[in-house]
Amino acid sequence: MPFQIVVDSASDIPRDLAEKLGIIVVPMPVNIDGVTYAEGIDIFPDKFYANFKDYKELPKTSQPNLNLLKDAYEKVLAEGKEVIAIHLSSGLSSTCQTAVMVREMCSAPEKIHIIDSLGASLGFGLQAVLTSEILLHTDIWQEIEPQIMEIRNKMRYIFTIDTLEYLVKGGRLSKTAGFVAGLLDVKPILHMNTEGKIDVFNKVRSRKAAIRKLIEIMKNEIVEAEKQVIGISHSACLEEAEALAEEIKNALPVKDVIISDIGCVVGSHVGPGTLALYYQSVPKM
Repeated sequence: MPFQIVVDSASDIPRDLAEKLGIIVVPMPVNIDGVTYAEGIDIFPDKFYANFKDYKELPKTSQPNLNLLKDAYEKVLAEGKEVIAIHLSSGLSSTCQTAVMVREMCSAPEKIHIIDSLGASLGFGLQAVLTSEILLHTDIWQEIEPQIMEIRNKMRYIFTIDTLEYLVKGGRLSKTAGFVAGLLDVKPILHMNTEGKIDVFNKVRSRKAAIRKLIEIMKNEIVEAEKQVIGISHSACLEEAEALAEEIKNALPVKDVIISDIGCVVGSHVGPGTLALYYQSVPKM
């Protein structure tokens, strides 16, 4: 039986790429000063970041609308396919928990396979992109699932941000980590740990040093670079993302580099000026 990939919009897959690969993207809600918007439908990164400093409160996010998620799953089932639903990390959101609940509300729950990405933004989006390649070679779930899990466990997420303020305010990082970084006036290098949560990985003194550090870390950790599609996502710093992509192409024989905007859901927690890098390394333990 054929499969269809479904993700939520926190995957930050470029729209044209999702359409090309046939990946269904379910919009996530973003609440800005009391008004709720659907990401990718009526709120987009350009306007979101341009107005970010004018918001009265930090934007709030929640899990996808149950009906929208159910409709997406049922549409796939109605076409005679099974669902591979890859969702935002359970360490950051209740989206996966909601997806499991919605699955039981559907007409054929046994044909809906929920994957906790343990990631966010394009790093988790790359899991869906690479899963689409797996589906070109097999349609047997028992063969597909271990390959998806291997991709998930190899995926590395490292990123730098202008300030830890938004992560701390949103509860995605401890106040202690935020206080120390602010006190020392450093630029943090953050990563996703094995639980799919955000941790401080390293600290440097300047933005340029932080970007150099991202490349250094990746060069030390990446495996089989020539086979890899690298992901870069950014929040309102496209020029830095493009420069980072060029440096990576010059330093490593990677297969391809995909650049995307960090969407409004993830951006609500990291703010403008975030630059993230995604690649595969040794599996997480």
